[in-house]
Amino acid sequence: MSAVERVVAFGGALRAAGLPVGTDRLLAFREAAELVPGGELYWAGRATLVGRRDELPVYDRVYHEFFGGSRRSVPPSLERTVRLQLAGAAASGEGSVEVAGAPEVGLASSTELLRHKSFSRCTPEELAELARLLARLQLEAPLRRTPRRGPARPGDLDLRRTLRRALRTGGETVEPAWRDRRRRRRRLVLLLDISGSMSEYSRALVVFAHAALRNDRRFEAFSFGTRLTRLTRPLAGARPDEALRRAAAQTADWDGGTRIGASLKTFLDEFGHPGTARGAVVVICSDGLEVDEPKLLTAQMARLHRLAHRVVWLNPLKENPEYAPLARGMKAALPHVDLFASGHNLASLEEIATTISMLRR
Repeated sequence: MSAVERVVAFGGALRAAGLPVGTDRLLAFREAAELVPGGELYWAGRATLVGRRDELPVYDRVYHEFFGGSRRSVPPSLERTVRLQLAGAAASGEGSVEVAGAPEVGLASSTELLRHKSFSRCTPEELAELARLLARLQLEAPLRRTPRRGPARPGDLDLRRTLRRALRTGGETVEPAWRDRRRRRRRLVLLLDISGSMSEYSRALVVFAHAALRNDRRFEAFSFGTRLTRLTRPLAGARPDEALRRAAAQTADWDGGTRIGASLKTFLDEFGHPGTARGAVVVICSDGLEVDEPKLLTAQMARLHRLAHRVVWLNPLKENPEYAPLARGMKAALPHVDLFASGHNLASLEEIATTISMLRR
């Protein structure tokens, strides 16, 4: 497991325990871990991942479970009675269960349970609640260096600005000026499979795309089944239900067949090579059940991989530990995929959002 994957997994364990650990905190933790001396990773995480005093017991427990080590290293002041608030206990009047000698934590709330529930098993009411939670998802693409240069420190010597400053001090170079290439967020492109085999997940993934587009106006979203449809404008509204209705009205192949290779070719010919996918992070959400010959998909995935910065494939079937990518479409695409994940529930999408923000060449 790489360093980035380990940080993402640790963040997922903290979120599963109930801590509000977002992308910004994980990025700060990664930077702090590179600066502190060996053996002080615990304090780097405590300083960047914990926001309130009552979160310390949960952080200590998850840290020592994830990275190993004795529980005795936890300060004695944190050892106190645990109150496990059972789901539904308040409604039934049963109260709480007390266990001595452990930090104070709470069992997963209804929201936490919903975060880990597969989209395929969610009711319409739960999907509406997921839309509200997805609207708060912060999805950021990694930075890239642009050709333009600007003031920076450190960087390369800016001779022109240095000489101008020297004129103020009688020709003496007192304060040299520096410059470096400016940085800008990469574009994020979402390609969503809305075919019949993805019907249990497509609604939630379209809502995920709506949340992503609200983070950056340069992001793009497309759907594909038997043909490619651009969804960037239909998903531009503020309300997820209204955006979903416009997206459904825009697509004529919802719950139809799957022609991934042909749809990718259309995307690359009309949008990708003109600039949409060039240097971007492209996320494909599909189960890989291709109806056409896989040769076309192999050729288009190779084109996409050469053009994009990173190619991410989300396959909800991967939530099953026994899943193997045996479908011919999935087998043809995998050699050209940089990151292969599930994306079957809200928790997995949050981890993907964190991973995408850390992607590097």
